[in-house]
Formats: sequence, C-alpha cells, structure tokens
Amino acid sequence: MWDYIVVGGGIAGSVISSRLIEQDRTLKILMIEAGPDVSSRTDITYVNSTNLIMGDFDYNDQTVPQLNMNNRQIGNAGGRALGGGSVINTGGWTRGDKVDYDLWAETVGDQRWSYDSQLQYFRKTEDWCDPKQHPDQHGMGGPQHVASISSTGREYPLRNKVLESWREIGVDALPELDGNAGRIQGVSELYENRREGKRQISSSVYPLDGVTVLTETIVESVMLSKDGSDVRATGVRIANGTEYAAKRVIMTAGAYRTPQLLMLSGIGPGETLAKHGIEPKFEMPDVGKHLADHVMYYMFWKLKDPALGYALGSSNPLFSEQQFGLGNPTDFITSTSIQQDEVLARAIAKDKEDQAAEGEVFKSDFQQHPLYMENFILYVPFPSADPVVPVDGTHITTTMVDRHVWRTALRQMAKLVASDSTVLGREVIASETPPSAFAARPLSSARDVLEDDAYLDARVAAGANSTYHGHGTCAMGKVVEPSSLRVCGVQGLYVADASVIPVVLGSHIQAAVYALAEQAAVLIAQDQ
Repeated sequence: MWDYIVVGGGIAGSVISSRLIEQDRTLKILMIEAGPDVSSRTDITYVNSTNLIMGDFDYNDQTVPQLNMNNRQIGNAGGRALGGGSVINTGGWTRGDKVDYDLWAETVGDQRWSYDSQLQYFRKTEDWCDPKQHPDQHGMGGPQHVASISSTGREYPLRNKVLESWREIGVDALPELDGNAGRIQGVSELYENRREGKRQISSSVYPLDGVTVLTETIVESVMLSKDGSDVRATGVRIANGTEYAAKRVIMTAGAYRTPQLLMLSGIGPGETLAKHGIEPKFEMPDVGKHLADHVMYYMFWKLKDPALGYALGSSNPLFSEQQFGLGNPTDFITSTSIQQDEVLARAIAKDKEDQAAEGEVFKSDFQQHPLYMENFILYVPFPSADPVVPVDGTHITTTMVDRHVWRTALRQMAKLVASDSTVLGREVIASETPPSAFAARPLSSARDVLEDDAYLDARVAAGANSTYHGHGTCAMGKVVEPSSLRVCGVQGLYVADASVIPVVLGSHIQAAVYALAEQAAVLIAQDQ
C-alpha cells in the first residue's frame, strides 16, 4: 500500500513528490509517468535543439478542425517524459500580474491564492540571477536558476531602438526591466529558467531520492470505491491491468490528461461519460471544461538595410559570441492592456448577451474582466474512452472581446514597427512580409488596412496558433477544493497541476505551476 500515488511526472508531479518526501522520509510515494526519463539526453539541453516541440518527447496532439480558424487543426504540444513540459518548453519565466492572482483568490474565496500569499512559493522556487533586483520579490538558492538577457550578457543590436519605440507610443519600461515583480504592464526583459544556458528539467532539479518512479507507464484510471454517497480513491490501474493501491492519489497529468483520466475513472459530466460507455461514479459537470490558453501569432518584417547586421543570420560577428547561445534570441516581453472604451464595452455587452442565452455567466464589469493581449479563452470537449488516444481541444474565437483584443494587438504592432511614430518605423523597418494570401495588403499603418476589421480577423484566423499554456480544466471552486486541492466530494483524490487554475493568467504558466505545486505539497500533507 502506497501512501501517495502521483499520476504524471511533469513539473507539478516532480515538485510535489520531492517536497512530500522531503517533509517525511518515511513516506512511500509512487510516481507514474507515461514517457521516459530523458535526464541524460544532451540533445534537448540548449535552446537551439530541434528535438523539442513536435519532437520525440511531445505528445504531438492536434485539435479538431477549428471552425473560426479556417478549419485548421492546431498543434497542441505537451511533454511526454519525466519532467513534462520542462523537457520541451522554451524556458520562459513570467509570473503574470498581481491582479491575476488576486482575481484567482477572489474567484475561489480563498486568499491563500492571492499574489501576496503565493509570493513565498514563487520565491521558494527561484535562484534569481541578481540578488539586488527586487529582493523582496525574488528568491535566492531555490531549485530553479532564473536568468535574464542582461545577466547572460546577450543584448541584441536593436535593443535600444525597440525600447525607444515602445516609449514613443506610450509604453514604458518596467522598473529594472523586471516583469516578475507583481506588475507586467510595460516592457520587461526576457527571463528564462536556464543555468548557464542549460535546460533545468523539473525531475532533476527537484530531487526524487526516496520516490519510486515508473516511467513509460500509462495510467488507465483511478480506482474508486463507493459506499452510498461516500466516494473514495483507492489507487490506480495502469494500461496492462495492474493495480496499485494507495491511501491518496494526486493527479498531476496536466490540463488535458488530468480531466481525461478523471472521466475515464467515472468522474465528470454524466452525458459525456454515457456517450463513451463509462460507468459514472461521481457526477461533476465542470470536469474538462473552462480550458484557457494563449494564442500565438508570428509577424515578419523586412529591414531597410540588412547590411547593418540587426538580424540573426547576418554577418554581424556579435552573434558568434558564446553568450548568444545561452537562451532565446529575444530582448523583451511587453504586456499592454486594452483601453476601457466604448468599443470594449460594446464587445463585452454583446458577449454577455450571447452567453446568457446559452446559460453561461459572463462578468461584464471592466474591473472583473482583466484583459491582456496574450490572453485567449478556449473551451474543450473530453474525452476519448481510450487513455492512449490524443485529446482534442476546440479553440473558440467567436467572442467579440477576443476579436477586439486581437485587432487592437495587430494595430499596435503596426504602429510600433511600421509607422513614422517610432524609430523602428522611421529608420529600421521597410515593410511587413505577410503570408502569400495577404501579400497584396501587408499590415502597415495605412488606414485602409488598419481600419478593416474583417481583414484583421482574417489574418488571425489564417495564422494563429497555441502557445501550449493550457490551464483551467479542473478549476478550483468547481472541481477541487481551494483549501486542500482535494476533488470535491471524493476522499483521497487530489488535483494539483495547471488544470486547477481558475482564471486566465497573462503569462507563461510554468512559473505559476511551480509555485502552485510548492503550495500544493504543503496543503495535501496537511489534509489528514
């Protein structure tokens, strides 16, 4: 009999297992991971690896054809290895804004999930690159070394012109260029959890000594006992039929596979379970719903004079220096919010009307509707009745707010890069080089293009993709108890990964998941 079985050896599973065994060395903990142990694989170490997303250790899932994205199927990456997403991600380390976490706490009615309360766990994860930079916000000596562009000495040639251009259109640099100090609206340097440029896999930097780890093992379902209204997790069954008994089961399989496994175990929406012939054990309509993700859209611009050596691939000798291999070739991450004007008000009102007609609750107050340009709301139907079959996600881009956000973002980028308003537009960039379907009308500051809503919508529909930041599918307050992370109404069963995050975070989510898992290890240990 195991004390804990942890299903999923990704970021959350590694942190929780490591911290639980650290608290009590007598615990018997079994971690089960679908993928292999890749800690010795040098081909995934550096940022220029070609074996990451869509590589050997990616589930390589695809969504169903997207009605509002020209019926395209969108790639939906997920780490299939011990260490999960930390094996294939690009290493971006951004917490998100204080307002996101405070909304999280307000949404679930529990202040332990506010920014100030989670700060101790953010700090606990970190070994920050500069001990003098916001020392009240950052940790030193934690498992994850966090490096900046400045700390690695790899400032890029357009750095100062980019900063000046943002300033010229009213977007200032954040204090010390630090977007990880509770405020994100402005220009921040890129931060990455890399040590000397090397990837830090969660299962390696969080010691698993004393934890029994099964790799390349598929969990089929959680075993449940039912005595009247009392439902209890008693262990797990793997794909070959072997059963492992446990006092407690912790689900950390991620935003897609955690809800899928709950439903395969009989916990979820009754109509979905019936559709797949799954015996219902506990009705829970919100399992697998409310998926949030961020959408990514690439734009390409032609230089006025390539010989100046601004671009990677040019003859600029700067790029051959060793430090430029220590991380992603990006100086900054910039976050801006949407102006609270009548256009946004009308978009919110229209979405409120449409969703009310579908029985949904929609927050229409500006203060309850924080928006960032990288945020994007998705919903997903689950599951396949086979635990090995990829999970489909459905991106819905029909809300007026979504469209308004993207139009605003594209207009802002055109103003930043291709207008006379900025030094980039005046001195550096000649024009956009759009996809061939839009070659006749490149995105620029030309009024006829920028004021054409339908054209901007078409650009996003043709080119947008996921950033692989899925969260929200087993949301706190709907599926799990905020105070313990125990599945509501089910004894001995916990969910403690990105699926429990109940609001859309305006950030990469790995830093949030590390902090979540640090706190989860405390809460689960206390929940006797």
